[in-house]
Amino acid sequence: MVRLPKRMGFEQMIGESKDMALRRLMQLERRLGKDEDLRSRYNEAMQMYLDQQHIFDGSAKTTSNRSLNDGLMTGPVIQDPLFDLVLRFRKHPVAFVADIEKMYLQVKVHPDDTPLQRILWRFSPEEPVATYEMSRVTFGLAPSSFLATRCLHQLAEDEGNHHPRTKVALINDFYVDDYIGGADSVQKAILLRQDLEQLMPKGGFKLRKWVKALGIHWKPGLDLLGIDVSNLTANGQWTRRKVYSIIAQLWDPSGITAPVISWAKIRMQLLWVAVQGWDDPLSHDLALRWTEFYQQLPVLSDIQVERHAFTKHPMLVQFHVFSDASEAAYGACIYARSIDLVGHIKVELLAAKSRPASLKKTTLARLELCGAHVAAKLYRATVKALKMEDTETWFWSDSTVVLSWLKLPPYVLANFRCKSRLAHPGANEGTPMEPR
Repeated sequence: MVRLPKRMGFEQMIGESKDMALRRLMQLERRLGKDEDLRSRYNEAMQMYLDQQHIFDGSAKTTSNRSLNDGLMTGPVIQDPLFDLVLRFRKHPVAFVADIEKMYLQVKVHPDDTPLQRILWRFSPEEPVATYEMSRVTFGLAPSSFLATRCLHQLAEDEGNHHPRTKVALINDFYVDDYIGGADSVQKAILLRQDLEQLMPKGGFKLRKWVKALGIHWKPGLDLLGIDVSNLTANGQWTRRKVYSIIAQLWDPSGITAPVISWAKIRMQLLWVAVQGWDDPLSHDLALRWTEFYQQLPVLSDIQVERHAFTKHPMLVQFHVFSDASEAAYGACIYARSIDLVGHIKVELLAAKSRPASLKKTTLARLELCGAHVAAKLYRATVKALKMEDTETWFWSDSTVVLSWLKLPPYVLANFRCKSRLAHPGANEGTPMEPR
């Protein structure tokens, strides 16, 4: 059971909302009155939501012109970024995934706060309007994600000592309601799954779907990772909004398709100069270019990497970090090179990041420096996620100017801030042929 985290002055901040809710209900009923089939389907959906005790619009404005979400705190981020989970997913020789069935519904809201989760509804205009109070954490409220994930951490704290393997998994390997992790062997993976299935019900949670991978396009049989573009749709005229929507759907947290997405970012940047409004049609040339890009997107599904990025029982592991730049963009990538006991070598791309260059003209040397800086940040994020900070690492750049800058003490150089708003990478990141 949780309380809704309220901001200071919450009572003065939030006004009345019943009249607004009633007006919205009347408007909806007029719409449903014109379509009996829609009314029937709407009633079925509402009954399901009411049975599950979670439906709410926390962003609706009250008489104070503030919504409930305006008066609630969202809570801190207490789970690792998705980037970290995907990297660790590639570290395990044996991987498995699952999600929590109806996670929010397993978390009750304190009775003192349920009056804030009231809705008005009736299944027929002939019925009186009824008021319902949602007793569970609901979709649409700002702190819902935090409250649900905080309960997972509380479960780990309360019961984790009896399930040490599962305690680590609860804290490190969940992204909201999705588990993505694994173990060193099939036997350990089976034991971890059994522990999860024993521990989760103690917090009212049930795991299901032991096949899905958090939206990642994972082929378990071949153990390959890729990017799924099968659901991308583009209808009507090309506008800036439509272009941005398509690019936002290219979900690739580790960056295995970074060169393609970098091309899109560069052209997206040009739209700010070429197009005034979000919904203004693009020129014929621009529309033709984005149509061609969109038509080629299915080819991205052919790009795949091995899910397990290391050899089994590696004797030696190295990281190799590359940076580069052009006048249009800069970026970096990191590879893992591992050698097993019999000398088999495996090299796999772990992650990549790219950024378009600023529209304000700058020198190529400075962009190469920005690329080196992205490489340093990408390295730090990768080794932190994998918990492999002491791994031998080599940094590579083909810019002799940047290599000279990196060998100098930072205080002798003029200040320069990359577009990514990061500080100078410093002189201790290493250079080609010089391991960290």
